Amino acid sequence: MNRILIGLSFVLFFNTFSVQSQHHEKSAYIASDLFPALPGLPTGNPYRTATGEPGPAYWQNRADYKIDVVLNDKTEVITGTETITYTNNSPQSLSFLWLQLDQNVYRKHSKGLDSQLFLMNSASTATPAGGFTIEAITFQDSKTASKEAVYTVHDTRMRVELYTPLASGQQLSFQIKYSYKFPRNFRNADFNVNRTDILATRNGDIYSVAQWYPRLCVLDDVSGWNTLPYLGNGEFYLEYGNFDVNITLPSAYIVEASGDLLNPEDVLTPAQLERWKNVRSSDKKVYIRRAEEVTDPASRPSKPDCTWKFRLTNARDFAWTASKAFVWEGIGITLPGGKKVWGSSLYPVESKLTESWDRSGEYIKFTLQHFSGKWYEYPYTKAVNVASNLDGMEYPALVFCSAKDKGNMYWAVVNHELGHTWFPMIVGSNERRYAWMDEGLNAFMDNIATREFNGGEFKGYHEIDIPVAALFADSLPPVMTRPDAIAGNEVYTVQYQKVAYLLALLREYIVGKEQFDAAFRNYISHWAYKHPSPWDFFNSMNNSTGEDLYWFWKSMFLENYRLDQRIANVINPSTGKNGKAIVVIENMDKAAMPLQIEIQFETGKKELYNLPVEIWEQGSVYKFIPDSEGTISKVVIDPQGIYPDVNIANNSWSK
Repeated sequence: MNRILIGLSFVLFFNTFSVQSQHHEKSAYIASDLFPALPGLPTGNPYRTATGEPGPAYWQNRADYKIDVVLNDKTEVITGTETITYTNNSPQSLSFLWLQLDQNVYRKHSKGLDSQLFLMNSASTATPAGGFTIEAITFQDSKTASKEAVYTVHDTRMRVELYTPLASGQQLSFQIKYSYKFPRNFRNADFNVNRTDILATRNGDIYSVAQWYPRLCVLDDVSGWNTLPYLGNGEFYLEYGNFDVNITLPSAYIVEASGDLLNPEDVLTPAQLERWKNVRSSDKKVYIRRAEEVTDPASRPSKPDCTWKFRLTNARDFAWTASKAFVWEGIGITLPGGKKVWGSSLYPVESKLTESWDRSGEYIKFTLQHFSGKWYEYPYTKAVNVASNLDGMEYPALVFCSAKDKGNMYWAVVNHELGHTWFPMIVGSNERRYAWMDEGLNAFMDNIATREFNGGEFKGYHEIDIPVAALFADSLPPVMTRPDAIAGNEVYTVQYQKVAYLLALLREYIVGKEQFDAAFRNYISHWAYKHPSPWDFFNSMNNSTGEDLYWFWKSMFLENYRLDQRIANVINPSTGKNGKAIVVIENMDKAAMPLQIEIQFETGKKELYNLPVEIWEQGSVYKFIPDSEGTISKVVIDPQGIYPDVNIANNSWSK
């Protein structure tokens, strides 16, 4: 999700510089806090092992969807009928089910609107009379007539009562008839809840359609039913399943979606059908509808309506788009393992610029090939990139990116949103509670991809990063904070940049690239299409790298501890005497990190030492004796600026 605020408040920077100027006479460091004898992380159980892998009794439920939906572009109302088949793999019987009704955030006095947790909030923006209208819910009982369900709506959640408890290992099907009006009143407001929207363009509106059907909440062994309300910053936590979706609307519209198109011959002209068939086999751009054809009525079938049929398997969500204004192009992509997929790009004529959407296919191709080769193979048969006013939002096999972005930010958003395929589409973490597990891990991978794209053509999100020391300001909450409890102008800093920085630090300087990358791939592989917790990630990385990294997770993720290593004393040999000097380093704040130290002697000789974090296991003071004899003239801690020391003023000493 690319809802970020580029400029942080002056307060944050003021706090940052205040931190840098502080001088602590007495150390706040407590070794036993970071290096306890007892395990600092939860112990393993049959569901989730201490090695960070799913256990032998691990389970998760499943939700399969069949949806028929109609878009009325005159009233801007969606009317749908969905049949959900829910499988209970949990060890207990269920007497009720919980579903998410995200569109209800648009109702007056919804918890999301009243809490004002958006990146920006305009009190003058009118609240639309939006939300789902549930017309009927019926159980599909093959033995008796269909039964009307009893249900209650609680803000963005709905509880459905079961007539008979759903036993472990059993499944049931029920049908929901519903409708809602598009929240067009929000389309010009920067609300973080705004993930279904309409973008007006020269040749027609672009509908970005997400959170558009009632969805099952996740039941897991960690929190039971995950029913946190949809407030905005916290995104989604969803079950996996199959989707069969039929979308009916006027034939003038072109539709793309998460799933595979099953009936192209019914919804494309003969010329478009031929081009569509050629995309997968071509590694060059193929226009299914060219820019000059957008206003030509002959570029669409001559019938009132079209029903577009899609199928998506083993996914956690489904999104789609529709517009009369689309230029539509595709490109064939061969993944490193040999699998053939294709990239699909849809955008208005005015976005067809060389520094913008003209490069969409190029960016899709690189991202899929890079992430597949380095981490885990791309799971879908296509990747769809849609020009939108959502600025950046991800769904299985389909992303919405800004129609107006150019240059570096266009690259950064496309790469980031497609990168979400791995987190949270493949690794199905709980975004509602732990946004860093998808945003931060993804941003970390994005930074690697950006360095490798086209010889480092772009900076990526580094363009909007703040100084590293600011990541440890007192005013910031820990990474392990529920995203809805983080101020809007701190979300990017805490959940994206800080996590990406910390994982890069761990990879490049603490455990090493080869060791880290193997562990990271192992984590993805073990938790693909499953629901890991933060403890599973921490345990997985610990066990795969062979390092007890609790000190790192505790100080950098669970807490907002700061690092302040200082040179406490340098004791040189007595004048005229041979011998070795003693350097005394003190860890002044609560965090610990490895120690890099450079020693310069009066002779001009230099020595650089990289000491492990274990030097801090016995306390805050470390006495260091260099290899060479002689008088020291200068000592510098961390001369390369690797570690996040918040007070660099005490990092050097000169005779």
